[in-house]
Amino acid sequence: MRIRELRRLQEWAVLAFAVTLPLGQAPPEISLGIGLAVLALRTALGQRRPWLPRSPLNALLLLWFLVAVASMHNSVDPHASVSGLRKLLKWFGLYLLVVDTVDSPSMLARLLRACLLGLAVEVSDGLWQAATGQDLFYRRAPHLVFGTVTRLTATFHHPADLAIYLVSLCPLAVALGLRGERRWRWPLLGLGGFTIVVLLLCFNRGGILALVSSLAVLALLLRRWAPAALGAAAAAVQAATVPAAIRAWSAAMPTILQKLTEPERLMYWQTALNMVKAHPWFGVGVNTFVKAYPAYRTASDPYGQIGPYAHNQYLHLTAELGLAGLAVFLALLLRVGISLRRTLRAGSGAPALAVASAAVGAGLVAYLIMGCLESALFYGRLSLVFWLLVGLAMATDGLRDSAPPQQGAAHGT
Repeated sequence: MRIRELRRLQEWAVLAFAVTLPLGQAPPEISLGIGLAVLALRTALGQRRPWLPRSPLNALLLLWFLVAVASMHNSVDPHASVSGLRKLLKWFGLYLLVVDTVDSPSMLARLLRACLLGLAVEVSDGLWQAATGQDLFYRRAPHLVFGTVTRLTATFHHPADLAIYLVSLCPLAVALGLRGERRWRWPLLGLGGFTIVVLLLCFNRGGILALVSSLAVLALLLRRWAPAALGAAAAAVQAATVPAAIRAWSAAMPTILQKLTEPERLMYWQTALNMVKAHPWFGVGVNTFVKAYPAYRTASDPYGQIGPYAHNQYLHLTAELGLAGLAVFLALLLRVGISLRRTLRAGSGAPALAVASAAVGAGLVAYLIMGCLESALFYGRLSLVFWLLVGLAMATDGLRDSAPPQQGAAHGT
């Protein structure tokens, strides 16, 4: 196979990954596997050098992996920890694949379009589920709570999972709608609006908080008031449309903290803290939070045999990898933030890259806020959303020194 054909196959694998990411676990993982296989083949054939894509995060990824290996000393299930190491390699592989593939403004534009297409498919499925009572792909009914309240899930298993995906990609549609080519302005803004409609029908507290915060950040980065106003309007509509059963439940909660945590999350968080206290530096072992849960739960915790996620990705990460793992994660976020800031500051020379950077940065803000109430970083394909955004952030930074793209080139148009 010729060099150009292999390169094109790698690009199509990444684009297929972005489009199919919301559709289930298998389609994006198959696309990711093909992309990584082609990347490895191109490297073996000498079509690309060096053997590992260059990235400012490579040292941190290696350190993260070494901390995970060290955490296995305390693992209650070595087999589960080995599986956790494989997950890390998959996450890191996705990141490196995106960084290697997005090597031009035109490829960035294509990948942003693929992300928007995936979002459009998921939003359409959510609206279909709202209208017909089942989603189009898996015939899933909405999630039912309090006997009468339906919460949309679309292709995901839980409303919170759908909310994580929506809030992470919504800033992209809004930003590129506001600052993209005029002919695509209303379709993209319409997509952002329908994304918010589906999110509202999830009735997810963390989702609304993440949406409002991320759109406020987007407004600051774009220096446009419209995203912040859109977020405020979404919050007002959500407050006005909360079903009576949810209002009654909320009224029965004595504090705001308990309203946010249900309050079962407080028990999960206490168990995670117990793990950190027992093994502060390297945790109880990568990928073993569920396995270790019964040994560290409080006596009043009725979930000891269920072993839920921590419902907080920071506590979950620290419980498994200790303070060392948390420090690496925070260092990675800091480095990504520095790259985003550099691209934004170069906005006058490459406005399309700056807008893409603002959108990705706002999406990451939404994802990180959702992580305060959900273990998003450990939820199957939703973990891949984070690494896709990180890959886009670092790839965009890497394009700063290339020739400035034409206006709208990276606007998903």
